[in-house]
Amino acid sequence: MTISSLPDLVPPVPPRRGWWSRNWKWFLPLGCLLPVLLCGGFVTTIAVVVMGSITSSEPYQHALAQARTNGELAAVIGTPITPGYFPVGSISIHSDGSGDANLTIPISGPKGSGFIYVAATKTGGVWTYSRLSFRSAKPSEPIDLSTP
Repeated sequence: MTISSLPDLVPPVPPRRGWWSRNWKWFLPLGCLLPVLLCGGFVTTIAVVVMGSITSSEPYQHALAQARTNGELAAVIGTPITPGYFPVGSISIHSDGSGDANLTIPISGPKGSGFIYVAATKTGGVWTYSRLSFRSAKPSEPIDLSTP
């Protein structure tokens, strides 16, 4: 018996598969999910920056301070008064130091909830409030917060 007549004891090695055929099962979901996560992260970052700038503004802080010291409001929604997570509105500060603010601030207490409405203008570095009131989520008359 010669060597060439021996049966092949070692099977031939199959050709190596390409990168795509080896990795498509994890690459395809990741390739679709990654852009969605990046866009979501970008939108979340913008929302956090905008909310942070609104909540750190003087009109927002003043409105909350007025709400927390108002006895009539405390009787309606109770204490402690806590702000909600999503104030809406706009604040504009111009290069000459003037500006304006229009905000709607959700607040709540143990007995109820509602919104603080703020309309203010800034002239000469001083904010003047043309509207600073609270309206309950239940139908009721607004409570003026401009006077202590």
